[in-house]
Amino acid sequence: MRYEPADRLWLTALSHLIPRSRWAEIFPIAPATLLAWHRTLVAKKWDYSNRRRPGRPPTAAAVKALILRMAAENPSTSSPSTSGT
Repeated sequence: MRYEPADRLWLTALSHLIPRSRWAEIFPIAPATLLAWHRTLVAKKWDYSNRRRPGRPPTAAAVKALILRMAAENPSTSSPSTSGT
């Protein structure tokens, strides 16, 4: 029998109320299956991969302008990569 995700959620929630030693007597599935479902639910909850963007975040325009202004005002202390030459 295939359980729906809602059924899995209820069985996993009920498993927290019952001692693990009695799971085999009460649930129609193996204890390892319950633990696997729980791991899957927790992994989905903490999965933020859809929020990630590739690469380094862009530098704000105000920060870029400040760096270039400081490099122009202090040519002797800036590095060659920011001097603009």
